[in-house]
Amino acid sequence: MERPLKTRWVLRKSSEQQVADLFGSLQLSEPARSFLLDRSHWEHVADTFQIVPPPEVIINLPPEARGKLYTELAQYPENVPQRIPFTFRKDGFDDWFAECGLAKEKIDLVRKLSFVKDDNLCFSDASVFGEVSTTAETTCLLKSLWRVSTFMMRIKIDADTDVDALLSYWGKAGPAQAYKPLLESMSRIAEGSTINISYFLPSFARLHLYTYPRPEDSQSLQEDCFWSAMNFFNEKPDDRLFNADFKDKQLLTEYYRVPEKEKQFGDLLLLLGPGQNALHMCVYLADDVVFTKNGANAIQPWVLMKVPEMLAIYQRLRPFDIVFYRKKNLPVATAATSLQAHQQPD
Repeated sequence: MERPLKTRWVLRKSSEQQVADLFGSLQLSEPARSFLLDRSHWEHVADTFQIVPPPEVIINLPPEARGKLYTELAQYPENVPQRIPFTFRKDGFDDWFAECGLAKEKIDLVRKLSFVKDDNLCFSDASVFGEVSTTAETTCLLKSLWRVSTFMMRIKIDADTDVDALLSYWGKAGPAQAYKPLLESMSRIAEGSTINISYFLPSFARLHLYTYPRPEDSQSLQEDCFWSAMNFFNEKPDDRLFNADFKDKQLLTEYYRVPEKEKQFGDLLLLLGPGQNALHMCVYLADDVVFTKNGANAIQPWVLMKVPEMLAIYQRLRPFDIVFYRKKNLPVATAATSLQAHQQPD
C-alpha cells in the first residue's frame, strides 16, 4: 500500500486578510494557532490560497474549530475529504469502529480527528492518520471507514398477529401470500416467533440484498440507486432504466405521488433537490427502514438502512425534499406489522 498523500487545504479567498480572518475566528490551540497564522505557510496559487499543514497541526485542532474549518473547506471542490466526509450517526462511534483491529490509542486518534456536522459524525483525515500510522493500521482504518452498516429485519408473529392484515401489507407484489399457512402456524406458537423479511421481498430485492455488484461486469458500474429502486418489483431487471430519459418517463407515467403519512411497503422514497433534481432514490419497507444502494459503484452494496442513517449520507446535498411515489396498479395495504430489527455491520 502506498503512503498517503500529504493533506492540502485549498481556500478560495481574495486576500490574505480574509484567510487570516478565517483562522483568527477559530478557537485554536498550539501548535495549530502558530502554524496557521504564519503567512509564510500560505501559498498563493491563481485565485486560491493553499496550505499543507503537518499532522501535528491537524491532530491538535479542537473539535469545534475542526468542524467550522472543515465546513468552510467543504465549499471548494478541491477539498474532497472535507466535501465528502465519511459519515455516521452522531452517537455511533463505538459501533463504527467496533472490532476494527486498531489499538486503543489509534482509536482515540480517530475519535480526536472526528467532528460533528449537521447531527452526523464525520471523518475527513484518513491521510493524516496514515502519516502517523503503519500501513497495517491504515488498512484497518480504511476497512472500517468503508464498512456499510446494515441489519437483519424480522417480523414478529404471535397469537395477536392479524395474518390477513400482515399479508395485505407485505404481499402486494411478492411471494408473501404463499407463506400464509406458515404464518398461521407460527401464530399458534405460544411464545411467538419471527420470520426474516427477505421471505416477503420480490425476487430482485431478495437476490440483491446484502450483495455487492460484480466487478467483472462493467454494467454493474451503472447499477445506481434509481435503477435499483425502480426495479424493486421487477422479476427481471429492466436495463432501460439506465437511461435517464426512460427513467424519468417511467416515474411520470407508471407511478403517482403519495403523502408521506400514507407511505407503505414498496413506495419509492425520492430525495428531490432544487430544480426538481433527483438526488437519491430508495424503497420504503416499514418501520422507517428502506432498501437502498447508495452510489453507482462496486463498493456500495444493496442494504437495509434506517431513514435517518440514509439521509446522513446525503446531508451534503441539502436542501432537498423527501417525496414518495407508488407504482400504479398495486393494492393499498390495510395495516402494518410489528417488527424486530437486529442491527449488525454488513
